[in-house]
Amino acid sequence: MTAPSLSIEESTRYLTALGYRVSAPLYAEVVTAANMEGSGRSLCEGFTGSYSLGLHIGAMFLILFVSLLGTAIPILGKWIPWLVKFPFVFSVAKSAATGVLLSVSTIHLIYEGAKAFSENCIPAPLKTYGPLYFLFALIGVLLMQALDMQLADIAERWIKAKLKAEAEETNTDNKDDKACRGLSSAVEVGVASGPAQSDEVLIDERAGVSAEGNAKATVLVASLKDCEAPLSPKHQHHFDEAAAHGHQHLSVAPPPDMGSITRVISAVCMEFGVTLHSVFVGLTVGLTTDSELKPLIVALVFHQLFEGMAMGSRLADAKFRTILDIVLALVFATSAPAGMAAAAIAVSVSPAAMSGSGFVTLVAVLDTLCGGILLYLAFTLLLGDFVADVRHYCADGQRYRIAKKITLFVALWVGMGLMALVGNWL
Repeated sequence: MTAPSLSIEESTRYLTALGYRVSAPLYAEVVTAANMEGSGRSLCEGFTGSYSLGLHIGAMFLILFVSLLGTAIPILGKWIPWLVKFPFVFSVAKSAATGVLLSVSTIHLIYEGAKAFSENCIPAPLKTYGPLYFLFALIGVLLMQALDMQLADIAERWIKAKLKAEAEETNTDNKDDKACRGLSSAVEVGVASGPAQSDEVLIDERAGVSAEGNAKATVLVASLKDCEAPLSPKHQHHFDEAAAHGHQHLSVAPPPDMGSITRVISAVCMEFGVTLHSVFVGLTVGLTTDSELKPLIVALVFHQLFEGMAMGSRLADAKFRTILDIVLALVFATSAPAGMAAAAIAVSVSPAAMSGSGFVTLVAVLDTLCGGILLYLAFTLLLGDFVADVRHYCADGQRYRIAKKITLFVALWVGMGLMALVGNWL
């Protein structure tokens, strides 16, 4: 004999009739659990539900295309004439990318790491410290800060050594130039003391008319003619700078290429954090059932498009060689599909392959660490670029400076808002 099935309302009335008191919170909890059933799945559990390999493979290629498109748009902008002519458009894209990265670091990484740390299968010792996810995020911030300072120090020493070598080469040329000016002075004295004469006659008069004097004069004339050779463009550039700036204190002057070095460091570190994040997003999507996959694909399309545009704008700003731009763009574009492919293979081999305590702990730690890394990049490097762009385009005397300032701020907020909205699903 099977027990009759009762609805929640019938069960509540039955328990009340027996003298039990059913509180509202208990009722709300039952309803919530019923509504949430089937809508989400813990990574601690093995995979259950229908899984279509063809649907997931099609989703991989769609995400690959969208990721490539998002990354390529800012990079191709370097060869589009009207974008080159109006660099403010590129600054607007960079501002939106900064907003995207702020949302990715907090809502998509640190928050997701916090949820993973709250899973039931997380080892008990890790649950004794509540804000553990913030601790790992701070560790990521400090690791990135140490790496950033070390890379900048190495780059600065390299640039200073290069400038010192060029300065020593310039000093050698300056000594030769002083010798030439000494010979020229000898000629000028002769010109001032008499009527126009040839170089040979002037030097003969100063050196004597003996055979030995004639030989010396011949050497001096040859040396003087050698001094009349023009300087190479590289050396002429150094002399032009010396004329413009007076003199240079190499030990205190900031290296002229440190700005570009900083942009390269931020681009490479952002590539690492965003790519690793996309791999885990791909894993999560790849481990979903067919019914869960369709709405997630829409969210992932926008996720990869916005993230790709943010990544591409930073690569374009770093001014890498074209081949390196292509390689880094491909690394990012294939990260989410690679995660999806790994998940699909794991599910086909063993439904419980990517689940359990170790896997969830790894996801939680890496999510929060990467969140801290991207948060450091956003606040120290990217927002610094934003402030520099505002000062450049919105300074006193600039045309439409108020409109440009509003545009830059709106781009920053819209980028942050759109990526935060996508975070509701991913």
